[in-house]
Amino acid sequence: MQRSEGLPRRLNPAIDVGAHLPTPTLPTRPRYSGRMPAWAWIAIFGLCIAAVLPVIQSSNITESGAELLALEAEREQLKSDVRSLATHVGTLGSLTRVEEQARARLNMVRAKPTIIINVDHPAPARVMPSRFLPHHDARQGASKPETSGWVGLLELFIFD
Repeated sequence: MQRSEGLPRRLNPAIDVGAHLPTPTLPTRPRYSGRMPAWAWIAIFGLCIAAVLPVIQSSNITESGAELLALEAEREQLKSDVRSLATHVGTLGSLTRVEEQARARLNMVRAKPTIIINVDHPAPARVMPSRFLPHHDARQGASKPETSGWVGLLELFIFD
């Protein structure tokens, strides 16, 4: 007996013996929805980071090493420049060059030699002018020398 697809099946207990028997249930698989679970994405992301991290570290180290080599080369060049400038300063400060420049640019001539004579006699006594002597008070019997008004005004601005 054939059934048509659209008609419901009627159970006749006399005809259908296996209708009352329990049907075995098979485990059902979940349908594949096309999406990966979140734990799979986290695992893939972690593996990618673990794979890329050593590459990043080694490239940073390589870059730092190249920068260090460039800085060391620059330091050696600067040391060489300092030594070169020190020798140049030494040549510019030599006595022969200074003498040549003094003669050529400033029209200077060499000084005549100085003659030194030793005298065994003591120097004569110095006589100090009275204006440099200390002033005596009128009570002691000495009179104060007369000064002009201008000298008194100028002495106000002179500090010792």
